[in-house]
Amino acid sequence: MWRAAYSITDCRTYKLGGHYLSCPSGHQCEQQFNSCRHRNCPQCALLAREQWLAGWAERLLKVPHYHVVFTTPHQLNVLWRYNRKLFADALFAAATGALKKLLADPKYLGATPGMLAALHTWSQTLAAHVHLHVLVTAGGLDSSGKWKNSLRQCLLPRKVLMIVFRGKLRSELLAALDRGKLELPPDHSTAQVRSLLNMLGRKVWNVKILDRYDHGAGVLNYLARYLKGGPIAPSRFISLTPHSLRFRCRPGSQEAGGGEVRLPIDEFFTRLLNHVPPKSMKTVRGYGLYAGGQREQLNIARVAVGQTALPKHPAPAIAWQEICVALGREDASVCRHCGAKLVVEGYFRCARPPPKPVFCTVEVGNR
Repeated sequence: MWRAAYSITDCRTYKLGGHYLSCPSGHQCEQQFNSCRHRNCPQCALLAREQWLAGWAERLLKVPHYHVVFTTPHQLNVLWRYNRKLFADALFAAATGALKKLLADPKYLGATPGMLAALHTWSQTLAAHVHLHVLVTAGGLDSSGKWKNSLRQCLLPRKVLMIVFRGKLRSELLAALDRGKLELPPDHSTAQVRSLLNMLGRKVWNVKILDRYDHGAGVLNYLARYLKGGPIAPSRFISLTPHSLRFRCRPGSQEAGGGEVRLPIDEFFTRLLNHVPPKSMKTVRGYGLYAGGQREQLNIARVAVGQTALPKHPAPAIAWQEICVALGREDASVCRHCGAKLVVEGYFRCARPPPKPVFCTVEVGNR
């Protein structure tokens, strides 16, 4: 959390050093400060999001997809707060395990689907709301290597999926408790946690299976929005005073009066930093045909649905200049005199005099 706070604060300031954007012909040269590239920074997440989106858009099967949301009961938030990585691993395993188990049953599908899961831990008001979004193919690859379409209009019976998911997540957490791997909150004993998990086994959990999409691009865009950049975008901020901050949110929340929330500054930062994932923890993971080691099976599925197989060597990541053009900001990536693509060169460190740019023959400007 400290690292995220300092990174976001120092992003695109002199503290991180800088570089030059120069025209190869020497017509233009501008000094820019470096980005922090922290995944929770809302200022510099655009390039990473667009590159991830472009990569997955190539891998995605061109078949209908379902969007499934698995939400954990709010009583488990205290366990998540003290066991973020373990809780996330258990949630991913329980949700995707429930889907794989049911879809492997010939009664529902009898095949292996492609699944892409993304962890979200916040609500619109930045309060704790731990849930998993899963993009699931409306069909799968059977044991004979043939594509099998979904047998029903709805992917699975919602109640059946909820019961299997609930049982798997409780089992994961109880096993961690028995092994002594679950860190207990200061005001909870082992018996209390076990009692809580047993009590929740008799409650109805919130699992949603949304309408089928003809393609997965819409949900993929939704997942990409929160892949990097943190839980809130700067465009949602309304006003700031020395003591409080106002931001927009959907009107459904109890705190959202008229679609706005006002929080004290310290409360806002507490909520914001509460959603920084542990270092090196993956918050987006592929399973089934979309798993990292299933390229051969994915290629068989692609051929079965009429797509070409993925190339052995992936295409180069989309360049930042191309993203600027796609967003209508071509002026930020090309020389305003000759139209050539600007190149990054001449890095300099914090508190160091910048080196002389190689291509620059004009007076250096700031952007």
